This record gives sequence, structure tokens and C-alpha cells, in this order.
Amino acid sequence: MVEIGRHMPIGLAYLAAQLRTAGMEVEIFDSLAWTDDNHVVSPENYTDADRAKLDAHPRWRHLVHWGATWERIAGKLRSGSYDVVGVSCMFTPYYEPAYQLARLAREILPEARIVLGGQHPTVAHHHAMTEEAFDALVLGEAEANVAEIFRALHAGESLLSQPGVAFRCGKGMCDCAESSDRIHLQPRAAFLQDLDSLPRPDVTLLDMSSYDATATLITSRGCPFSCSFCTVHATVGKQFRTRSSKNVADEIEHYVREHDIRRFFVEDDNFTFDIDRVHEICRAIRDRDLDVELHLPNGMTVVKLSEQLVSDMAGAGFRSLFLGLETTDMARLRKIRKGFTSLRKVRDGAALFTEKGVDVGASLIVGLLGQSAEELVKDSINLMLAGVRFWTNPFYPIPGSPDFQQCLTDGLITHDTELALYDQFNFAIGSDRLSPAELYWSWVSTQAMAQWPAFMLEGAARRERGPVPLAEGLVRLLAHSTDLFGPDGALEVPAVPVIVDGDRVHVHPDGCYDAMQHIAGKPRPDDLCTFTGDALAAAVSLYTGVAHGSRQLPGKTEGRCVFALSVDDVDPVFERICRTAVTVLRESLDELADEPDSAAVVE
Repeated sequence: MVEIGRHMPIGLAYLAAQLRTAGMEVEIFDSLAWTDDNHVVSPENYTDADRAKLDAHPRWRHLVHWGATWERIAGKLRSGSYDVVGVSCMFTPYYEPAYQLARLAREILPEARIVLGGQHPTVAHHHAMTEEAFDALVLGEAEANVAEIFRALHAGESLLSQPGVAFRCGKGMCDCAESSDRIHLQPRAAFLQDLDSLPRPDVTLLDMSSYDATATLITSRGCPFSCSFCTVHATVGKQFRTRSSKNVADEIEHYVREHDIRRFFVEDDNFTFDIDRVHEICRAIRDRDLDVELHLPNGMTVVKLSEQLVSDMAGAGFRSLFLGLETTDMARLRKIRKGFTSLRKVRDGAALFTEKGVDVGASLIVGLLGQSAEELVKDSINLMLAGVRFWTNPFYPIPGSPDFQQCLTDGLITHDTELALYDQFNFAIGSDRLSPAELYWSWVSTQAMAQWPAFMLEGAARRERGPVPLAEGLVRLLAHSTDLFGPDGALEVPAVPVIVDGDRVHVHPDGCYDAMQHIAGKPRPDDLCTFTGDALAAAVSLYTGVAHGSRQLPGKTEGRCVFALSVDDVDPVFERICRTAVTVLRESLDELADEPDSAAVVE
């Protein structure tokens, strides 16, 4: 799939515009934009949550700090006399850096009011209120009343008249006769209806060069669908609310004319829900001759997908997207409330986009509740046989989603489970059918299938002629890895072999885990890129039919990480997953051979 770079903090830009319209002086510090500061966390700096994550992970033994160093953040806090410090936390598993930042702000600016906003406090306000450094939490769509909340905080007024805010009694923000330790939780404000009335996001406060000259657009909010793994209803609601096509086109033209930006990420939760509106937006872009490049990193559904829609989107400049599928099993699709899609619909839709030159693929979730290893492997194999590009993501319970509640009900998690363990790539939870290790190795195996589908199918045919030695498998892996570079020469995946020397694989300097984390040229542990080695080992194992393990060799060779593969020290869990994948692939090919006139799609 296309690597589309870092995204600008569109939410903060919207809030900054509201605050500046209200006459306030505002600055934005985007910590994640400081990728040059990324580094491996030293063990002496681990927090309790860090240790919990590492103790629970089946393979990884190191953590990476993303974005600005604490020293840089402290310098920014000391650089001005700030009355209010707003902290954004969009993902609950990463709550701890937000809390640490609040504590740092409290130390440096003891008189300032410190506020937390974003998805995390919206879905987990009771947890966020345990951090005493925060004075208040803003819940839901903050544009509705952020200016009034900040004005009241600055003036020392009560917040009891403000909707969508949580705060402690006794800290000067309420007019209670007697203070107590209780929390005031004000009902959320109604969702914004007139999105056209919002001031344009103030990107003048951002360094747009940090985002590869790419702007983020949000043209609608809310999603009427009810996918069980999603938390959209808890944050922006079920009602589909839109901006007009003119308003959207005006914003795009503003970026083109004023900032010379022609590349855009459309990050709607359900961009194509209103098909007529999509046609109007595409027509407005074409009529203005804006010559832009558009991407849908949040994907789209196949509902109401037509040749005309695909043609209009391609003509307006859409260049990449994915079609949300999650599983190829129709019974399970209905169970996760996505019965409106199917493998056949995704296959046909992908063909339409591909014909128009749009880079398209499908998404799968590995380890859905109730899903066995055999079933999730079958999903990837079905897409391979259907000729649809795809990518996989491991299941994890997102606070605020129906699946999170189901995990609580089933006892897979409790209200006391460390929230940092819900990280998408931590695997500490596993699923109701898979242990954390089984989920990890299943995900790695499906990643290998997604990255090298032709290699996998070739391996199945080759095994029919007899045992496949490791050396042959590695040579063929190298031959299948020459097209892993994107159209602009950029690497698209974090495991790109470029040299094979016996049982050793040299990985491209830009195609390894440390490069993906922007720490390739910095001090790092010798086994930091374990994931890259596991992906290579999984690919070769599924080709040869024999499980192999991977060991990262110390240091680098001409800037390349090097991995040694062997049948020694193979994780028994991976050996079982490998055997399962090889068996299911063989069975699927046999089924296909028995019905030569049928399409390679199972519904």
C-alpha cells in the first residue's frame, strides 16, 4: 500500500482558528512533527506502562519515543507566558505521554490552566481525571465551545454553564457552596450541524514542510454505520453531517493558491456515504482546474460504488485509497455489522479503480472476536486468489467501541487493565480465540502474504515438486522484492531484502523497521528491527513450507541491517501458525482446481 507520510494536526488547526476568531493569541506545537527527535527509549526512563507493554509483547524488547524530546517540549513551554496549555490525545493507548506533558507543563507553568482534549478524554474521562495535572477535559467536538471554555478558564469563572467539559470540584472552576473531591461532568454539547460555518483550519500556525507539502481535509463528520470495532459514534456521532461541495473546493483552492499545496488526505470517516455530494465535490474540483492529488487514508466502503463514481473520483485527482473489508467471511461480516460489503464487491470495486489508475487495496482485521487462526489465514488467502491487493491490521479493543464492551463482558479485559496495553501493535490482549503470541505471528504471516502474494502462490506450486531449500526460497524472495518501491521511488513496506548471502539477508537501508521509525542513523540496540526479520522469516517459511526463525546480526553492513535465517530457535507458536497457513493455502488451491470455471471468491 502507498506510504503517504505524516498527517498535519487538523483538529488543532480547527481549534486554533476558533480561538483566534475569538481574539485570543494562539500557538500550535506539533510534537510528532519533530521526527528527527525520534529515539529508542533508555530502560532507565521506562514508565510503569512502558514496562507493562514490553513485558506483555511476544517479541519486541524496545520502545521508540516519537516526536520532540522532553527537553524540546520544555523549552517551548518556557518560551512564552501561556495562560492555558491545551494537550491533545487522540488514541487512548498513548495516553501516558499526554499525562507526562501535563505534569511537565504544571512544573514549568504553575499558574497556567492545563486542558486535555481529543478522543481519549471523550471515551475515558474517568481515567483522564486521575491525572491531577489536568484542570479540565474538553469532550467531543471542541469547536462548539472551546473559545468559551478557554475564556472562562482565563477569567477564573465557573465552568458549570459549559457543556462538554469535565473538571474537579474545589479547583476554582465551580461555584459549589462546599468544595469536595467529586468530578463535575457536564453533558456534551450537541454535534455541530453547520460545518460550513466553521472557520478554515489555521495552518499558518504549522510548518507545512513537516507534512511533505500535504494538507488534511475533513469534508464530513459522523458515520451512520455501526461497525463493532469502531469508536466513531463515541467521538463524532452517528449522524452524517457534511460541508458543501463549494466550501470544500474553496478550501482546496485556498491551499493551492496561498500555500502551493496540491496533495491532500481526505480523512472523513465515511467520505462516500452521500454519493451525490461526492460527485459534486469532484465536479467542483475539475471545474476549477485545480490539478490536485487526493488520497483516502481512512478508506471507503463499496456501498453504492459505480463506474461513474470511480470515474469522477479519478478525474478529480484521487490517486490512492483502500476499501474497508475486514474479513471475507459473510457470517462474520454480519456479526461485526458490516454485512453491506463482501469480497466479491471489493474485488469488483478494486478492479474499477485500478482501471482508472488509482492505487487501491483492501483492509483486513486479523483476530476478530471469535476468529480462529485458520479463519484469519483464509481471509488473506481469499484476497490473494482474488488478485486484490490488501493490508492487515491486528485486532485490538478500542475504548468506546462495541467490541471493547464485548471484551469486558467476556472477561478478556477488565476495567483495571492497563490502557496502554490496547496499543494496536502491542498484542498483550490477544483475542478470545488467540493468545498474544498467536495473534502476533498470525499478523506477521498475513503481512507477508500481503507484501509478497505472487511469491506465496509460487511457493505452493514449487512445494508440489519436492522439498524447497532455504537458499532457493531466499533467492526467489529477492526476485519478488524488486517492485516494493512506490511510483516516486519511495519504499512502501518495512522489510525489503536487497542482498542474499547464504542464509543471511541484507535489507535496504530505507526498507527496515528503524528507517520506518526515523532512527536508522542513531544509536540503537542490535535487535531493534526484530519485526523486519520476523516478516522475512515468515515469507520464506510460507514459501518453503518449513518454519524458519530470524536473528538480527550486530551492527550494520554498509548501512544495511542483516538477518540470519535458520530452522533453529523457531518459536513453536509460529511453527503452528506456519503449518496452518500452508495447509489452508493448499486446501484453497485444491478447491479452486476442482471448480475451474468458478471465480476465486468465497462468499
